[in-house]
Amino acid sequence: MEVIKKYRGLFLFEGIIFIILGALAVAMPRLSTLSMELLLGWLFVIGGVIQGVRTFQLRKAGEIVWSIISALLYLAAGIILLAYPLTGILTLTLILGVLFLVEGISKILLSFEMRTFGNWGWLMLSGILSIVIAAIIWSGWPGTATWLIGLLVGINLLFLGFTLVFLALGTIPDKTS
Repeated sequence: MEVIKKYRGLFLFEGIIFIILGALAVAMPRLSTLSMELLLGWLFVIGGVIQGVRTFQLRKAGEIVWSIISALLYLAAGIILLAYPLTGILTLTLILGVLFLVEGISKILLSFEMRTFGNWGWLMLSGILSIVIAAIIWSGWPGTATWLIGLLVGINLLFLGFTLVFLALGTIPDKTS
């Protein structure tokens, strides 16, 4: 809390920026989805190139075959995402649906194991909501693919922004003391 108090203005500014970015992402979910897909593609390309360069620089360190294969996989995935953004969006949305389904099942199973602890129902509710989100993704697929990722990123940015703003505002020095 001392760091937040000391840099309260910076936290407030950062929070406002994240709120604006989140609102833009929510307002333009299709553009946000495409932007995230292209960003991921470039990150894979850059990561593959860096790993490839490092592999060849350290080739005397021993077996490099797996490192070369890994670098080529990153590079190929990035190039595919950049060359075929709609296919990338569709694929990423399906992967997200699987992630929510598996996470939901895991949370529900874990909540049964945690029944002796208080508030275990919240974990079960979270698991059920994850499964509902997976069902929404799949029931509307491929239509949901064009906007879902951007919307989720926007909502996440909004929550982060409001969290930072509330933290900053909660550290206002008490003038009476």
